[in-house]
Amino acid sequence: MFRSEHNPALPVADIFYDAEFNCRGEFTLQSVKELAESIEEVGGLICPVTVQPWDREPGFKYRLVVGYRRFRAMTVILRRSTIPANICHGLSDHQAQLLNVAENLERKDLNIWEEARALQRLYPNGTTERHAAKELKKTCYWVRMRWRLLKMPPSVQQKAAAGLLSQANLDALAGCDSAEDQVLLSNEIAEARQRGRGKRLPGLEGRHKRRSKYPRGKEEIHAMVIRMLEAGITGLGPRVAAWCANDLTDEELLQDIAACAKG
Repeated sequence: MFRSEHNPALPVADIFYDAEFNCRGEFTLQSVKELAESIEEVGGLICPVTVQPWDREPGFKYRLVVGYRRFRAMTVILRRSTIPANICHGLSDHQAQLLNVAENLERKDLNIWEEARALQRLYPNGTTERHAAKELKKTCYWVRMRWRLLKMPPSVQQKAAAGLLSQANLDALAGCDSAEDQVLLSNEIAEARQRGRGKRLPGLEGRHKRRSKYPRGKEEIHAMVIRMLEAGITGLGPRVAAWCANDLTDEELLQDIAACAKG
């Protein structure tokens, strides 16, 4: 178990900024500048950063765990010599990484590729979908889609990093017969997205449409039901039943949902 204590003015010179540790990687100076302006407007940092005692780097007493953009805004832009911080004692390396990832997920600061990379770093030796989902407070379906992305071709991963592929798109890509088909389908989806067609998939040839001889899992069905409820759709019962039995592809049902939402 770890415990936390609050320090309203921890010297920033004592804190090791470990860029390799942060799941987001580097970020733009512009985004840090905008955050610094917001901090000044409200009169200070409302949400403290999180650090842990650290003796693996000479000259530092703590390592930054959570709040990398806030730390940069306070130190690089605002030139503050102290920063409000929560000091967490007794953190394992995995617990520290989990805090870093969980906070970014909660703030929705990560794109789907960054989320996949964060999972990879959190569980370098592998784990079960259920365990990862429980730790991150996500569904098994959410975890599965990001692990599948890590196995897809680099060009597909690049499109995900650029925000051109959604979770539903990744599900469709996972049903392709080969990596080559995944690349072709991702190109079509990205082109449609860039033309302003939103989250709907473009018209695809039959070989790309996802259909399996196995029943769909509860997590997958739950995700689709949530999508329909968010769109305000309570009908389409027979179509949904056909989709659950894999007699209807993801794209066909999503097109039905889009048509109902418009109507």
